[in-house]
Amino acid sequence: MSDKNASSSVVTSLPGTNSAQAARGFVRSVNDWVMECALEDTDISEILNGMVRRLVAAGIPIDRVMVAFKTLHPLYEGVSYVWSKDSNSVERSTHMGVRDDDPDWADSPLKWMADSDVSFMRRHLIGPGAVLDFPILESFRRNRGTDYYALMTPFVTDRDSTLGSNRIFMTYMTRRPSGFSDEDLATLSGIQRRFAVSCKMRINHEETKTILETYLGSDAGGRVRNGQIKLGDSTKTRAVIWFSDMRNSSSVATHVGDDAFLGEMNDFFSATAGAVLKHGGQVLRYIGDATLAIFPIDENENNVETACVSALYAAAEAQLNIDQLNATREESGKPPFDYGLGMHVGDVIYGNVGVPERVDFTVVGQAANEAARIEQLTKQLGKRVLVSQTVASFISCPTVEMGAYELQGTGVSVKLFAPDFSEACHRLELMRAG
Repeated sequence: MSDKNASSSVVTSLPGTNSAQAARGFVRSVNDWVMECALEDTDISEILNGMVRRLVAAGIPIDRVMVAFKTLHPLYEGVSYVWSKDSNSVERSTHMGVRDDDPDWADSPLKWMADSDVSFMRRHLIGPGAVLDFPILESFRRNRGTDYYALMTPFVTDRDSTLGSNRIFMTYMTRRPSGFSDEDLATLSGIQRRFAVSCKMRINHEETKTILETYLGSDAGGRVRNGQIKLGDSTKTRAVIWFSDMRNSSSVATHVGDDAFLGEMNDFFSATAGAVLKHGGQVLRYIGDATLAIFPIDENENNVETACVSALYAAAEAQLNIDQLNATREESGKPPFDYGLGMHVGDVIYGNVGVPERVDFTVVGQAANEAARIEQLTKQLGKRVLVSQTVASFISCPTVEMGAYELQGTGVSVKLFAPDFSEACHRLELMRAG
């Protein structure tokens, strides 16, 4: 690139220097630093904070910066980072959705830029040249803002998918009476694309992490991301094993029909598997309408009690959730949910099974099979929850001894107990009320 092109595309001078060469050197130094952050997989909030410090040190009068983009996540659709001079910190926020009927988005300059395919926008907020054609600009002026500059950098999310394009939005506001100078704007434009590249790399990292954790669970997703992807890669893990299953799925499916049954299953899993996650467990698999989960025990055997108590409160939480759901379902004429839950302690193999081209990350082993067989006995014994003697010995709630039973297909006889969750449920209800 020639000096002439570099000058016109980057910046002509910096405040106080009147030197195009110094300006280009500053932009290059910031861009180099931003790319180092990309290579080191630095969090966006850290990149933004560091970049703003460098811009302010160079004399650019920044009072507020926002970075925003869409993301792939089951709980929200957008993320924004806002740095403000008042707090001298970066605040991260998530956004449920970007809808045209949401006035904050529908009347925003960012939507107009996206719809018009305009890569930048500048608005004076005071003086004879002021243009306040979007509601948020009025709020910026009330906050003593004098000038506003917005940039949009489109990028391809995944060329092999149908997700299409994404955009990095970046907005700057200043309170300096004279607003941004042309040199200020040129500098901000000169670092935008490198900053967007760094953001894209971090976005891809976060989306990969989200996908793995959503489909595999937090621990399994982390293991796969760290390279445990080959058939046979495994780790022996000691854990409290949770196996729960919907008892009356056929009657529920018959009542609501096939099309609505998926929503019914999600309600059921939200009540049961959701309780596992809330109390520190890891959901490994959904097997039809059943859930396989674990509460890991680390090398310190004293943590068996901690894992068992966590599993106890998860089971109590699930019972409360199902009972509340059933009260609502009764009002709407739907059949109640019911379930069986078996819990056991043992060593399991935590890793990859399948064929080399298609593996599944799960728990296998004798203890996992025994937990599933314990659950099968809940219907026979008329109890929602049955636990093995090891679990019963580490939980504080009352239990009823049900006797020893041979677990089908295992050749193992296990003494089973039915816990009474009344006290645990009462504590959870108090916590919810408080």
